[in-house]
Amino acid sequence: MSHVIPKRDVAVRIRFDTGDEQSGRVFLDFIDVIHRGEQTLLDKFNDDYHWFPLRRDDGSMHIVNRDRIVLVEPGDDLPSGLVRKESGGAFRRESVAVAFADDGENLEGQIAMDLPDEFCRASDFLNFPQDFFPLETPDGPVLVAKRHVTALRVLEAPPAAPGLSDAHVGGSG
Repeated sequence: MSHVIPKRDVAVRIRFDTGDEQSGRVFLDFIDVIHRGEQTLLDKFNDDYHWFPLRRDDGSMHIVNRDRIVLVEPGDDLPSGLVRKESGGAFRRESVAVAFADDGENLEGQIAMDLPDEFCRASDFLNFPQDFFPLETPDGPVLVAKRHVTALRVLEAPPAAPGLSDAHVGGSG
C-alpha cells in the first residue's frame, strides 16, 4: 500500500526575508480542495499550511516556512493558469509600485483585482485575507507576500464612478 499522493512539481525561485534566495520545486495538488480545479501556485501559498516541502535544485528536501517568504517567481515553463486562475473580464487591473520592508526594493507591475465594484480599490485588495497576491511584472508574474510589503503606490488615477466628475473621485488607496 502506497502512501504517496500524486503531485505536480513546479519550478520556483523563492526570496526570503533574510535576503537569501533558493531555487527548487514545490508540489501542487492536481485538484484544489477549495475550487476543485487544478491547484495553482497562488492557491498553494494562500492555503492553511504554513510549512511546505521544497526540493532544492541540488536534490535536497527542505521544509520551508511560508511566513518567511517575500517573493515567489514561477519557473519559465509554468503555464500562467498554474500560477493563478484568470477569469478574464472580471478583473480590474491597476499599475502599482510595491515597496518591500526587508531591502527597500521597489517592484512595479499590475495587480488584477477580482472584487465587487464597491470593493475594487487597491486598499480593499490588500485588506482581503489572502497572504500572497500576484503581481504581473514586465518579466512575468510573481507572488508577493503582503506581510513584507511596506507600501503599495498606485501609479495611475482610478476610474471615475458613473455620475461623478474627476473632482469627486477619491484616491485608489
